[in-house]
Amino acid sequence: MSQEQQKKQGGGVLGGVTDTVGNTVTGLTDTVGNTVSGVGEGLGKTAQGATKGLGDTTKAVGDNVKSGTDYIGGKKQTADNPLGL
Repeated sequence: MSQEQQKKQGGGVLGGVTDTVGNTVTGLTDTVGNTVSGVGEGLGKTAQGATKGLGDTTKAVGDNVKSGTDYIGGKKQTADNPLGL
């Protein structure tokens, strides 16, 4: 085998290794990115649920005050009282 053929063959092997490493790094990067995205989405849903729960609790306290003082008027809609009755 000539030196030129050896260089070509070595370049092909090195290129294949480089492609494999590149694909592996790309796969790992995608996995990490998807994990971080999933964690962020979960945190957002948790914060949204906590905020909604706090809002419903505040509305319920206000409605209880209205009921206790013979307030004439409607109550606020909450998850426990969707019609506001």
